[in-house]
Amino acid sequence: MTEAERRRAFAEAFIAQARSDWTVHRLLAGRADVHVCHGLHYLQMACEKLAKAYRLRDTQSSVDELVSTHNGFEKFVGSFFLTLKDEYRGKDAQLRELTSRARTLAREIEKLAPAIDRVTFPENAEYPWERDAHVIAPCRHAFPSLELLRKAGGGTFLKLIKRALDDFERVSLS
Repeated sequence: MTEAERRRAFAEAFIAQARSDWTVHRLLAGRADVHVCHGLHYLQMACEKLAKAYRLRDTQSSVDELVSTHNGFEKFVGSFFLTLKDEYRGKDAQLRELTSRARTLAREIEKLAPAIDRVTFPENAEYPWERDAHVIAPCRHAFPSLELLRKAGGGTFLKLIKRALDDFERVSLS
């Protein structure tokens, strides 16, 4: 398999898995009988894989590096929002505000991956962590840094993630 074929195969596999993770996130998010960490875990995984799919297809970044790291979603959000410039023509302030809010949310979502930085950001949606001599299970944590997801701007952000998933075959970052 050539490097280009390998890159394309990984991109297609990552977008398929991102869409599957998104479906599970939507099934779990907001359900009273499911802890918030489970919906966030699938959201984090969907976003990570979404970013990898686009970056594998649209950049020259190393395939091996992209498939093995857990960061890149925040960078992807900035790049994806550039594709929206025509839609927001004449609404520059609105696009700047949306992009700023989206980058904040993307950073918080990215930090949900336990492999990002467990020392600085131990709170993750998957594994228990220790803080101030207490061990905390994700199912007992409210994830206040992601409260924005439950507000109006969060809904817009989630719609744009869905759009990036749906438009993968039509939108390019390059």
